[in-house]
Amino acid sequence: MSTALTGTELKLWARVTPLPMPAGHLPFPAQPGAIKLTLSPQCSAGCADKPTYAWDGNLMWGGSYDIDPHEETATATVQWSGGVPDESGKKDSDLSQALAFAPYATFSSLVPETFPTDNSQGFIGNPVYARCDMVYSPAGCVFRDYMPGYVFNTAKTPAAAAHAWLIQAKIRKGAPLTYLPDRRGDTGEHGERNKYGRDPDANRRVICPDGWAAKSGHPDTTPVTDISAGDKSSCDEFTFAASYNSGGMPSDMGGTNQVSSGDKCAQTYATKLSDATWRLYDDERTAAPTWSEVCGRSAMSGWVNSTSMSRFPTFAKELRLIDQDAYFVRTPGFDKCDASKPTIKCDIR
Repeated sequence: MSTALTGTELKLWARVTPLPMPAGHLPFPAQPGAIKLTLSPQCSAGCADKPTYAWDGNLMWGGSYDIDPHEETATATVQWSGGVPDESGKKDSDLSQALAFAPYATFSSLVPETFPTDNSQGFIGNPVYARCDMVYSPAGCVFRDYMPGYVFNTAKTPAAAAHAWLIQAKIRKGAPLTYLPDRRGDTGEHGERNKYGRDPDANRRVICPDGWAAKSGHPDTTPVTDISAGDKSSCDEFTFAASYNSGGMPSDMGGTNQVSSGDKCAQTYATKLSDATWRLYDDERTAAPTWSEVCGRSAMSGWVNSTSMSRFPTFAKELRLIDQDAYFVRTPGFDKCDASKPTIKCDIR
């Protein structure tokens, strides 16, 4: 199957490949009509019309695999009907529709005494799911269970990438994140897109209260005033505030790592050395991380912090990420770093 990220057409492919007869069964004799199949792609809901396969040839074999091993392939084009649970709704669940495709087959033979035909019809395998939505404009479709990956620009924002890698590798063991969307456009109400109406900024204020970096951030945090004249220290949370994995996300709203304060997170800061290299250090003013923490809080350049996430809205839109979708985070350059030891020392490679 393929989907259109900015379109409502889905294309299906099918291939029928004969298999050798099971042990204890004789081959089908070589005669026309020894094996006849019909195979159709069943759409559970959401298709504009009933899909059918266009086969390259007839689904008929003159014997079993050792007599007639040829394959048959087919394609089908399906249009999403555009139907959603609530077209006037604001939540992602109101504006998206899952479509399930499970091929349905029937089997017949002119020589049934050669092979049991008691179960001669039924669904083959598990359904394949697509999902179409009007959350983003224009409408489009994706594979429902596909997990995309957000990639940090490590070369441009190494400190932010280092913090994300550290927490993701050391605490989260590489587990995917779950997306908490905010609002539709710039004029909607914060939190309106997600199931719980949770404003992601409320998560941020738990971990990174307003003014925390200026008041409590490490004094050796380096701003990049050579890049941005007004740059100041800021508070970087990982996992992201716009995720159900944020330490600020309440557990009764699906949060998986709720803490009462960012003080409960592993504490680090980012500084730029005289040789122009960046380093992410433990904040020695607090107890060293035990790695039983569930979140990370780091003082770092505001420009670095914001720039590292500047591509995320485009990532979410282009890959049609909606409420509670899972996605991975990648930090190139840290792939060969070892997070298994209590003390982590690693250079970008």
